Amino acid sequence: MIGATPQPPADATYGRGLEGLVAGETAISRIEGTKGELSYRGYSVDELAAECSFEEVAYLILYGDLPQRAQLDRFAAQLRLWRRPPQQALDVLGLLPQQAPILSTFRTALAVAAIHAPATGETGPPSRASQETRVPRLLGWTFALAAAAVRHHFDHAPLEPAEDLGLAANFLYQTLGHRPRKEAVRAFEVSLIVQAEHDIHAAALAALSVASAGGSLDGAVLAGVGALGGALHGGANRPAFEMLRRFATPEEARTWVRERIAEKYRFPGYGHRVYKTHDPRGRVLYPFAKALLEQSGERGRRLLAVHDVVRDEIESALGPKGIYANVDAFTGLVYHPIGLPSSAFTLPFCLAIQVGWLAHCLEYLPDGPPLQPRTIYVGP
Repeated sequence: MIGATPQPPADATYGRGLEGLVAGETAISRIEGTKGELSYRGYSVDELAAECSFEEVAYLILYGDLPQRAQLDRFAAQLRLWRRPPQQALDVLGLLPQQAPILSTFRTALAVAAIHAPATGETGPPSRASQETRVPRLLGWTFALAAAAVRHHFDHAPLEPAEDLGLAANFLYQTLGHRPRKEAVRAFEVSLIVQAEHDIHAAALAALSVASAGGSLDGAVLAGVGALGGALHGGANRPAFEMLRRFATPEEARTWVRERIAEKYRFPGYGHRVYKTHDPRGRVLYPFAKALLEQSGERGRRLLAVHDVVRDEIESALGPKGIYANVDAFTGLVYHPIGLPSSAFTLPFCLAIQVGWLAHCLEYLPDGPPLQPRTIYVGP
């Protein structure tokens, strides 16, 4: 028929939300949802969190191997080189409302920074080699701009970086305005490590779509950040944490949870599309959260006790249905005692997971065509 376009086969099927769709092959991460296992390039997150820095894990995810000392020193030096984003990106913060969502403020500043990125001289789609040169710049700029976005939210000026601090420690310094304790830095760094990659989720797909079309990695990261701004992806750690803060005692929390379970309430931070058992990222984070909260006084110990009761009640009742605490139930318990406001909890997840976005984009680039899925027409 004139004007008709080829349609998928009549027996084609699909999963709503692309459920069950296999989009390709990857050597970056492996998720065993029924076993509660997550590994990057063959290394379990438990092992990496115990032995590595975030810079080492980022290098592993991006380039395929853990770095040798010279490689790590060179990579760390490149990251330090890009800790000062364009002044125009910092200046634009003054034009934005302080009470805007911090993730939106960060995304706007990053978009301005991307405009001022060094030109590559390429006239066609960027090559993989030129894309790889953008990675240290993007990591350096994003960490600095995220810290500045938090400070803007509280009417504080951006701070200069501390050149002797690593990526995680410097972010906390530039955000909080003081040098963080060693225990806080390590807990925060581990939170970045366990959230640095998680296959092709919504934000990764958004980033990969941009890169597959020949867009820059700056544009890919901006697309991923945009996806994280949605209510259904990336922001559950804040309501999961604030759910705990409403209770004065563990027994009050127990009563409330049992009532909500009877009402089939959906608890933020519980349940996962992949994990049908304990989330390995939460398993790694919990000891760090416990130590920080126990050191932070009576309020911290009460918050920990409330968390333990809430998690026990939910998992005892709903675990047989595959509903367990996911990573969002734990990250706020790390960020809060460190001093990060709950309004900024999505930012560390964004800073960590962008490493995975970048790795998937680089992995796809050598011969991947633009992503172009089909739909099944159901109209007249």
